[in-house]
Amino acid sequence: MSCESEEYMDLIDKALDGEITAEEQTELERHMESCESCKEHYHALKEIIYEMKEASPVVAPAHFTENVMKKLPEVKKRSMPAQWIRRYPVLTAAAVFLILMFGSVIAGWNTENDFAVHSAASNIKVNSAAHTVTVPKGETVKGDLVVENGDIKVEGKVEGNVVVIKGEKYMASAGQITGDSQEIHEAVEWVWYKLKTFFTGQEQK
Repeated sequence: MSCESEEYMDLIDKALDGEITAEEQTELERHMESCESCKEHYHALKEIIYEMKEASPVVAPAHFTENVMKKLPEVKKRSMPAQWIRRYPVLTAAAVFLILMFGSVIAGWNTENDFAVHSAASNIKVNSAAHTVTVPKGETVKGDLVVENGDIKVEGKVEGNVVVIKGEKYMASAGQITGDSQEIHEAVEWVWYKLKTFFTGQEQK
């Protein structure tokens, strides 16, 4: 059952903002021992803060804010009350962070054209001049394989996921991929992929 006590919602916000007193902290902890809803809400917001602190700085493209604001429809000045922002400062910050990250990722799709291979395997053949990666016949690559701005040919076996960004994947008759196989050719697919790998840490660097 959801806890609708505004008192404890305010205490959670104060705790996450570092503005809670010792007495209020004790009261909040005592309440969360018996209220699973508040406990889950507190830890969910705390996890968001941790992810934001651990994330690399995100720089929005030039004139990003100005361009976005021009495309937004006119809204009433009270469409997002200050009270809501004060009550949910963490969620507001997270929303702004995601908007900036979205803009940065879109900019990356248009500017990142360098050939790159992300894999811990040493038994793949990389031809930087031709922008190609080959998994040789009879070889097994353990782990994910990500190729940006190039093509991949799988003649052997990949025990993991294969992602090709702005390129093509070619499978030999004996080639095998045990995980997911994905080709990304559109900006929307790129955004979804970057957001997913950002929050799950799955991308090989």
